Amino acid sequence: MKLFIEYILDEIDLIGTANGYRVSLSATKNDDNYMRGTLQYFDQYFDIHYVIIFSFPEENPNLNYHFWILDKQGNQQLVKENDQKESLMGKIKENALQEIHINLTQGEGIRLLLDTIRNVVKE
Repeated sequence: MKLFIEYILDEIDLIGTANGYRVSLSATKNDDNYMRGTLQYFDQYFDIHYVIIFSFPEENPNLNYHFWILDKQGNQQLVKENDQKESLMGKIKENALQEIHINLTQGEGIRLLLDTIRNVVKE
């Protein structure tokens, strides 16, 4: 049986493949089954076009997740700036095209997330 968040990640995977991208997922799960990770949309030449980073609040997650969508330039900038001593999360927020917060109990927010990803990838 899958976790609910895994179904959402499957939908994000389908969006990527429907737009001609291959999709990779790197994720970890904590003791409470909350996941955090990164999805990458890349082409046949292994050039990364979009990165979707997701996580949950450390304190009192209450089924909440945050998603950040980065394009190729945002991802390259994030990697370039990662050498500096600033907060990685601050850099992610700074370079993201979109930041979306969802709660797993609210389908409307999940649909908004998926629609936003579809729209960003189509541009």
